[in-house]
Amino acid sequence: MSIRGSARYVLGHLLTTLPFGIKLGRMKPTLLALLLASSLAFAQKFQYVSAKGAPASLGIKHDGTDQYVAIHNTSGKGILAYVAVTKTTDERGQTKPCGSRADYVFKSNVLGSQEENPLPCPLDLDTARVKAPDVVGAVLFVQFEDGTRWGDGETGRRAILDERPQKLAFLKRLVETYSESGEDAFNAMLNDPKLQGLEWQIAMHLKGDAKYRKTPAIDLAKKQLAAAQGWHASGIF
Repeated sequence: MSIRGSARYVLGHLLTTLPFGIKLGRMKPTLLALLLASSLAFAQKFQYVSAKGAPASLGIKHDGTDQYVAIHNTSGKGILAYVAVTKTTDERGQTKPCGSRADYVFKSNVLGSQEENPLPCPLDLDTARVKAPDVVGAVLFVQFEDGTRWGDGETGRRAILDERPQKLAFLKRLVETYSESGEDAFNAMLNDPKLQGLEWQIAMHLKGDAKYRKTPAIDLAKKQLAAAQGWHASGIF
C-alpha cells in the first residue's frame, strides 16, 4: 500500500470509528482533505483542522511534567456538550486515533467561555521515542447551554444526544432504589453483573469517581440526576 493509501486508511478509521463506540456522520470534504494532508506531513507537532467558525479550539498544553491536548471554549457562550477527535503519529509513522466527548448535562456546570478541559487522549506512543509525536485534532460537534448547536449534528446525536434519556432513566432507577430499599439494594444494582452497555458504563464511572473523590456513589448519582432533570425541565436535553 502506498504512503497516501496508508494515510487514507488511517484517516478513514479515525473519521468513522471512535473508541466510545459511535459512528461519525458525514464530514465536509475540506476537513477530510486537511486531515489527510496533515497525515502526510510529519513536520508539524500539532495541527488544528476543525471546520471554519468552530466555537472551540484544540491545543497541546503542558502541566510541568506531562503534555496533553485540551479543548478551549473560544465562544461567548457556555458549552453543554462536545465531540472532538485527535490522531497522534510518532516518528515511525505509527498512529493512534482518539475520540473524546463530554456531556455537562449530568454535571453541575458547563464549559464556560474561555475555559479549558483536557481530553483523555494520551500523546506518548512510545516512552523511548526520539521525537515528540505529531498531533492532528478537530472539534466535530458542540451544543451550547442555550440549546443551539454547531458542527456535525449526526455525530453529536449518536455520541451524546441519543444516550441522554437512557442515562437519565438509569440514574433515576438508582436513586429510587436507594430511597425505597436502602444502600444494600443500591449497591447490588450498581454491581449487577448483568449490566451492559451504557448502564454498565454509568455504574463503572460512579464507582470510580466515588473511590477517587472519597464520596458515596449515591451522592454522585443524586447530583447527576438533579442536574439532568434541571436541563430536561428547561427543554434542553
